[in-house]
Amino acid sequence: MTTTDPLPQIHLEHAELLERATGRGPAELETLGREALLVRLYALGVLTSGEGAHFHGISRREFLDLLDAYHVSIFDEAVDLQHEAELG
Repeated sequence: MTTTDPLPQIHLEHAELLERATGRGPAELETLGREALLVRLYALGVLTSGEGAHFHGISRREFLDLLDAYHVSIFDEAVDLQHEAELG
């Protein structure tokens, strides 16, 4: 998938039950689902912040704010700083 491709459609079974349970309409649930997916893909290292922003139709700055709202660090926390320091 390139950054110019649209996101694939995801079908939720019993979407109307979700709407009733959450009090949110279809468009709001779609937005919430899209942002949660993009944030998770970023957290897994599948997407860059720029790609996440592009697919969500927002600026990179807005996507970084969204990551903060989901408590996802913008820093690569998998890096072993001690090991990196020893490498010089």
